[in-house]
Amino acid sequence: MAHLKTSKGLLEFENRFLHFDNKVINQEVMLENLRVFALYLDKIDINWGPAFGTLIGVVRNDDFQPWKPVFDIYILKEDEERFKDVLWLLMDVGFRLARYERRGLFYLERNGEYIKVFVLHKISSDVRHTGGSDFIHEKYLQNTVKWDFKGIKLNVPTEVDEYLTFQYGADWTIPKQTVVYSSALLTKWKLWLVARSQDIMPDALYYAWLLHHRQKDFRKFKARCEKAGVPLPKNVQLASMKPRRYKKVLTVGVYDLLHKGHVELYRRAKGLGDYLIVAAQDSNYILKYKPTAKVLNSTEDRMYMIKAIRYVDEVISYTDVDKIVKEVDFDVFVTGPDQCHEGFQRAIKWCEEHGKEHIVLGRTDGVSSSELKKKIAEKTLSNAQPKA
Repeated sequence: MAHLKTSKGLLEFENRFLHFDNKVINQEVMLENLRVFALYLDKIDINWGPAFGTLIGVVRNDDFQPWKPVFDIYILKEDEERFKDVLWLLMDVGFRLARYERRGLFYLERNGEYIKVFVLHKISSDVRHTGGSDFIHEKYLQNTVKWDFKGIKLNVPTEVDEYLTFQYGADWTIPKQTVVYSSALLTKWKLWLVARSQDIMPDALYYAWLLHHRQKDFRKFKARCEKAGVPLPKNVQLASMKPRRYKKVLTVGVYDLLHKGHVELYRRAKGLGDYLIVAAQDSNYILKYKPTAKVLNSTEDRMYMIKAIRYVDEVISYTDVDKIVKEVDFDVFVTGPDQCHEGFQRAIKWCEEHGKEHIVLGRTDGVSSSELKKKIAEKTLSNAQPKA
């Protein structure tokens, strides 16, 4: 059995070789699968939607492509860890993980029908990559509208005509089958051998092999950009494919009142790598720019308490978040959903431009520092009032 590392533990599954021959989607079953799938992903506000050929079928015909064996969707790399946690819930309602590839590809099966999930990695501030042959500009993922597909709300690029014309040419409106699964035994055997080799390769060899094969696809994408007059950043690179033998994770915050949510953040962040660095913001710096801020513990005390948590390997202090990312050696930058002010935007952009992963981890339900401070204040006020 193979296993997938998630914040809830190791998820065991059988990593199968999938070959679909002449299979086509059973529309009734797939629609039911999509309704269940959408329900769970929308609950945690994951950005997802139809991808590639599946998107063409959705917007051109309001239907499934008649020759497709699977339904393709995308999620963003920064949502991948939350998606992995949702897999446990999806398994409770009949889904199973049929195949997983390290480049960022999940096959989910339910009642004989498959949803193929592409994880889109950022390779620059405005370009993402599937880890396979496809690249997509960020604006088509962030600027979306809700498309009603047979009663299911899907995220579709606002400029969907522009995107599909860029991706597939002006004749994308003409139905044509571009992928055919051969039923020849020799072809199946070759594909099985490639898939099996990828599954057992050590990371260093796997990512080197992947990088070598994707360079040709990247050159085609750049040529398409040049033809369309869409410039690419000069330093854009396939950084997500470069192996890291010892991955360092950085997360930052004030961490004044340590609580379960912070411990859960550190646990999940540590799960993204091998070494966790937590940066606590300097008290003097906070008070310099926010004189009314109520910081209860000194910088030293907060660092002392953070270091006592077993998931944390190193604790440092910082002033500006957009400075600390330039000063620390790390591979993955972890933030929370509310860490989005201008300083964080600059820090995230720097990470994107320098080959660092950025992942957003959701809050732990039912607990926050602001709520704790509010409860303490209410309790203190209640105890201070004279008894009748």
